Amino acid sequence: MLALYAAFIQDYETITRVQAGYATLIVMLGALPSLVSMISRREAGLLPLMQLHGLFYSIIFGLPVFSSKIQWSQGSTNEVADALIRPHQGLVNSSAITVALVMTILGLICLYIGYYASRGFYSRALRPIQFLNKVPIERRIWIAWILYGINMVFQLVPALVSMPSVGQLFTPLGYLSTGILFLLALDKVVSKKHFVLLTAAIVFSLTIKILSGSLAQAVFFLVFLGILYWAKKRVLPWGFILISCFIAIMLNPIKLNYREYTRVVVDSPPQSYLYKARMFHKAAYEYFTDDDTIYSKGIDNGVVYRVGHSFIVFTDVIAMTPEQVPFWLGASYQTLWTSFIPRLLWPGKPQATIGNEFGHRYKQLEPKDKSTSYNLAWLPEFYANFGASGVVLGMFSVGILFRFLVQKLSVPISFSIEYVLGAAITFGLFYAESNFALMVGALLTPYLALLALLRVLTLRYNIRTFINIQSMRWHLKK
Repeated sequence: MLALYAAFIQDYETITRVQAGYATLIVMLGALPSLVSMISRREAGLLPLMQLHGLFYSIIFGLPVFSSKIQWSQGSTNEVADALIRPHQGLVNSSAITVALVMTILGLICLYIGYYASRGFYSRALRPIQFLNKVPIERRIWIAWILYGINMVFQLVPALVSMPSVGQLFTPLGYLSTGILFLLALDKVVSKKHFVLLTAAIVFSLTIKILSGSLAQAVFFLVFLGILYWAKKRVLPWGFILISCFIAIMLNPIKLNYREYTRVVVDSPPQSYLYKARMFHKAAYEYFTDDDTIYSKGIDNGVVYRVGHSFIVFTDVIAMTPEQVPFWLGASYQTLWTSFIPRLLWPGKPQATIGNEFGHRYKQLEPKDKSTSYNLAWLPEFYANFGASGVVLGMFSVGILFRFLVQKLSVPISFSIEYVLGAAITFGLFYAESNFALMVGALLTPYLALLALLRVLTLRYNIRTFINIQSMRWHLKK
């Protein structure tokens, strides 16, 4: 009934009813993997990568289409209107929006075919990676705190984050360390002291991510903890959902002013967290004490535009390709084949500048801007390279890739270290808003590095276990 109302009963000022119907179908298709995981126990035991990825398309490519605040144009439902005007760039033919919606639907169908059709093959051919056996709880706690301490070193020495290959460990380390402790806390096997420290660590990490000026990182951190909570309790983490919505909706309008207040000048000393906190308070106070605020206008236009940015870019690509911009013919994927080689081993490895190149190809950046990286989501990238066939084959291949990853990295949640490691490594893939080669190419190096680190931290335990097993076998033979 809700879908029927959204598609055919409700009147829209900025889209046609046909477009509303397509957008409704995208929202429903995006929720399909979540529904399947609720019905199938087999799917429910896997890492929720596809569920999150489907919701990404519901929220980013479906829901924003319904909002009048996306400002497609004035009177865009008029059949005579042949262009849609948007704040960030010129004219886009109205049919481009329809084609973008249809391509998204087609892409989701191909994604699911690749994912679910390959299930049987991978189930027989692959075994999940279980490399630590059952490490004692006390040992897991200290392993997690050691990992968190390494993550804090990255926080205190920002130069490490910019180091080739080494910097890729920063985010996964935070997820891995906090996630292990969080699961143990849900099992109620940590002491009150550790629980208080964990709470402080979560609050601190969330605060630091907000003060970085990137609200998305703060929301992702909460989403990550939310999926661990769901995997353990099978109950929706409403607290994490509400806090995430508050950050995304209420804090987004002050983000630009805060970034201006904390803009770093070349050769200036680093800003302290205390200074950033004061500037954040200043930006928030100025916004929420202004008469022209979110309270009088509803959800801020910038929130809607930011959420729907990838779909708007998709309409640009469809409108301009190949008439104004020739097909890329796979050029944006060239770095995929070298991205798995750590820069420490290949210092002269070519830099990935696809975001900047894309911005110039589609007139999103000023000609002299050589530093800005413009977000290029997977769907627009598939189309920019090969058109509709790129969407079909690209999304089908992503489905096969996702099935491989979840089959290989999904273990019972009782194996908390391995489960969280798999979740931390695959988690970023759900939000497909950066180019494909950059995101997929950044998987292997952090995974192998964290795998080696965990091996070292459990070395004494593994040696003792091995000796005990061999001793038992010797006694049995006697």
